[in-house]
Amino acid sequence: MRTQVTRVARSAASRLTVVTAALAPVSALLVPAATVLAVVLVAAAPAAAAPSAAASADPTPSPSSSAVPALTLTASPTGVVAGRAAVLTAALGRPGLAGQALELSAEAAGASAFTPLAGATTGADGHAVFSESPAVTTTYRVDFAGAAGWAPASAETTVAVAPRVTLTGPGAVFGWREIALKVAVSAPRPGANVVLQLRRGHVWTTQQKLVLGADSTVVARFRATRLGSFAYRVTIAADAACLAGASAVVVVRVKSPNTYHVPIAPAHFIVVDKSQYRLYYLEHGWVVRVFDCVLGRPALPTPLGHYHIYAKDPHMGGPYGPRRMRYLGLFAIHGTDEPWLLHRFPRNYSHGCTRLSDAHILWLYPRCPVGTPVWNVP
Repeated sequence: MRTQVTRVARSAASRLTVVTAALAPVSALLVPAATVLAVVLVAAAPAAAAPSAAASADPTPSPSSSAVPALTLTASPTGVVAGRAAVLTAALGRPGLAGQALELSAEAAGASAFTPLAGATTGADGHAVFSESPAVTTTYRVDFAGAAGWAPASAETTVAVAPRVTLTGPGAVFGWREIALKVAVSAPRPGANVVLQLRRGHVWTTQQKLVLGADSTVVARFRATRLGSFAYRVTIAADAACLAGASAVVVVRVKSPNTYHVPIAPAHFIVVDKSQYRLYYLEHGWVVRVFDCVLGRPALPTPLGHYHIYAKDPHMGGPYGPRRMRYLGLFAIHGTDEPWLLHRFPRNYSHGCTRLSDAHILWLYPRCPVGTPVWNVP
């Protein structure tokens, strides 16, 4: 029985092998066909997706019905002194755009928005003109609202502003008197720094540094310590609101306060006028006191020239009076024991010295230190 079953199984296996061998050529033919089908499906996939992508893309914009004009805004000049006018010219760029409304606005330095100023209508050439006088550096903008066939447009330009600085003062003063020069800045600049300058040769040097007050003015004060003509000006540095600025030059003539052309720098000065028989005591060129004096007799004249006191004698007496100040050898200025001679004219009785009353030498002596100049003039 077992043998019979085994034979049947072997017979079935043999038949299965024959069937498999018979089907092998068919399977080989079917695999390429499936591959071809897959390639065809892959190639067809993009074509099938194309209509969906086209449907999701933005449509091509249609041509605009309004063109943007070539609007420009120019300034002449591009920089002005505060208060001076600048001419602003707006141009739409086409002569055909005549009679169009334009609006001008401005944003001054330090502001955060444009402020409307004025309106104008373009002429036959498409231009409109404005005149503005800015106080500080300002940006101007012109706006075109648009018209049939034309889109809105705007343009900007900036006008730089320098402050108006003025300097006023006396044309002439006497030496050692005060010079007062007033500075004023037209654009409001309270608290701003200005510099008063003096011209020395071809170079400007700093004379004083000043701060403008609440009204944008300040006064420079100083003494005239030298004789002659002096040129001054004031400058102000640039900041966010304005360019740098400078005033016009002011010339001040410092005149001698005396007829002897004595320099004004020395604090103490003596002039002995032989023709008048008088002694002049001066401080910084100004005559403080005048005293009658006795001078040298014809045979012993008082020497002419420029000298300095080199010695002072506080305890004298006799013909010298109480005090003596020597300026050339034994030539000196002193008191006298002959006061009546001071009431005569001419008063040429001394041995060449300059005699004063005792009261006058006592007044003069402490005011004239060693080194005080002494000029004996004809």
